[in-house]
Amino acid sequence: MAIKQLTLFIQLFQEFSDSYPYSPEGLNHRASYEKQRQQGRRNFAEITAAVKAGEDITESVRFKLLPHTNTPINRQRAAWIHITESNNIDLTEWFQFWKNQGWEKQEYWSIIAREIYNFVNSCITDYHKFLLACKNFSKFPKSGEFQAGKMTPILNALKPDDFILINDRTRKVINYLSNTKYTEKLTEYPYINLTGHNLILELAEEMQKHNIPAMRDDDLFDMFCHWLVAVKKYNFPSENINSTDNIYETNQDEKINSTPTNNHLQKRFSNPYPAIPKSVFLERSNLQSEYTLTQCSQETNITETQLTQWICAIGRKKQAIFQGPPGIGKTFLAQKLAQHLIAGGDGFWELIQFHPAYTYEDFIQGIRPQSEDGKLTYPVVPGRFLKFCQKAALCQNTCVLIIDEINRANLSQVFGELMYLLEYRDAEIPLAGSGELFSIPENVRIIGTMNTADRSIALVDHALRRRFAFIKLSPNYDILRQYHEEIEEYFPIEELIEILEEVNQEINDPNYQVGVSFFLLENIDEEIQDIWQMEIEPYLEEYFFAQPEKVDEFRWDKIKDFMS
Repeated sequence: MAIKQLTLFIQLFQEFSDSYPYSPEGLNHRASYEKQRQQGRRNFAEITAAVKAGEDITESVRFKLLPHTNTPINRQRAAWIHITESNNIDLTEWFQFWKNQGWEKQEYWSIIAREIYNFVNSCITDYHKFLLACKNFSKFPKSGEFQAGKMTPILNALKPDDFILINDRTRKVINYLSNTKYTEKLTEYPYINLTGHNLILELAEEMQKHNIPAMRDDDLFDMFCHWLVAVKKYNFPSENINSTDNIYETNQDEKINSTPTNNHLQKRFSNPYPAIPKSVFLERSNLQSEYTLTQCSQETNITETQLTQWICAIGRKKQAIFQGPPGIGKTFLAQKLAQHLIAGGDGFWELIQFHPAYTYEDFIQGIRPQSEDGKLTYPVVPGRFLKFCQKAALCQNTCVLIIDEINRANLSQVFGELMYLLEYRDAEIPLAGSGELFSIPENVRIIGTMNTADRSIALVDHALRRRFAFIKLSPNYDILRQYHEEIEEYFPIEELIEILEEVNQEINDPNYQVGVSFFLLENIDEEIQDIWQMEIEPYLEEYFFAQPEKVDEFRWDKIKDFMS
């Protein structure tokens, strides 16, 4: 988020927190979120039971699955009342359209309601098919009546961690703060949902400073948006103008064949209303800046030929591990390669670090006790990799996950069934915890780093090794030369390199050599003594544990004169 927008948000949120949450309207607003979610879950469970029993769900979908405003007539017919405005839905006009096409029988109306139910069920059953579900539903005739503001309340009620509420208010605020131009189209919901999640994560710390109790961050953000647009009636300084409002061009004059057979119904449902192409989103998304191979080569001091070879290996295997001794810049190189791989696209890269306590539940999914409706529940919660894949599935271009110190965890245990999917990327298998089908998105790349001086390297078995391309790295003294050539202050870098070469020759093991990253400091002449005595000497003492005389050869007192 730009500093200008963040500063404005902080000012407005302060005004909001001082005036709205504890007002009578605000207190009612705060209480509505969880109450409405609970009712939505009960309604969906009731409709699902009716589906399993083969009962008609038309009226239930109309009044209990879709949200309605709080009016006397809606309360009288026991409709699902929701705080989201602009949702006073009446399907009469929509059903009349079908009647005009010859669909007069109730069974056809039931098909319409079933399509809405199936869309919701598909989204909450398999998040990875969320984008496809939105596109498929939007191809259904007259689906334009049901955009994000009307369909997201039930998704939020059923899975609030996955789906945020999107309406005219939240859309305006997200567009302004994120510099996007999302419209209300349902096909855009997966994209604004991801943008909204990231925005809320970015703003969470600021929102939590105001100590508004018992509210989820996403609910608090939604309430802020309501206050800003509906109460304060804020005039956005440069509100983005939607440029895709007319992407759908429906032709209501086109007659639909009314033959009531399943095949013909299927053809009707595939009516060629064009879906929004991904390129539309790419044009208005925040694409990654260009980062050429030449730039990467200059910053890593590795030849373009070598980098190209490694990039090809990552593309072929889709996962690779940089291995080498400590201090040679494995993580730095992984980050720079990731930056190059996502350059110019809508992808992203993330970094996680493994450790001995890292588990399958942390990485893939696991049971996490939660309190819901006053009862303790045990839902299966996605781990870091599943969340990463959920985000990557909404991107068109390459997304990179960097796993630092990958060999410090029990990899066979952490990866679980992922071991199979790493080798067979086009496969889809049920996860052990939830039974949900899962596959790794085609655009996902994994780069690990492995410290060869770590004894846990022995835990990396052959099964994992054959699924990754292993790239060996060794100390690159040219990086040290290049770094200090760009610094105006003189330092005897060639003398330091000569000492490092002697140290590594004495070590005589490529897995334990001393790297150069210890010495990539601008004020190296001020820090060199501390670095050597507090970092290099302890490392040598551990390696030459049974040969202390070898360490003595490289004590600071012995080499400092050579460095002067």
